[in-house]
Amino acid sequence: MKKYGIITVTVVSVIAILTLFSGCNTPQSSNLIDGNIVVVPGNYYDIQFSVDTSEMQNTRVVGSFEAAGGSGNDIEAFIFDDMSFNNWKNGHQVTPLYNSGKITVANIDTSITTSGKYHLVFSNLFSIVSSKNVSARVDLNWSE
Repeated sequence: MKKYGIITVTVVSVIAILTLFSGCNTPQSSNLIDGNIVVVPGNYYDIQFSVDTSEMQNTRVVGSFEAAGGSGNDIEAFIFDDMSFNNWKNGHQVTPLYNSGKITVANIDTSITTSGKYHLVFSNLFSIVSSKNVSARVDLNWSE
């Protein structure tokens, strides 16, 4: 009987420890976009979001999008930190965290490792005539 008592106490202790640690990695999610947008020629659509890595662990931008319109049914998607976004929108060369290139459909799965303001951008700057219809579902995922 002592063995059963020890096993029971050990199992209860392990369950208690696992419960404590599982609370540290609770998955969280915030939707950035879920639906359709129209990006007019020579313009972009900007979705701003913030990340606080002291409270948000394993932060990722995850989702997909599809473009229709114009001869190529294409759009460019980017994820920028705030400084890079400000430089990009003023025509300067930057390295985004994510760059889809001109494409019809794609998945996004990008890690965010630094606290700050970020931008998910759908760009139609390359088109001078055609609006682009973009259907997108993109979430910000993290654990606490």
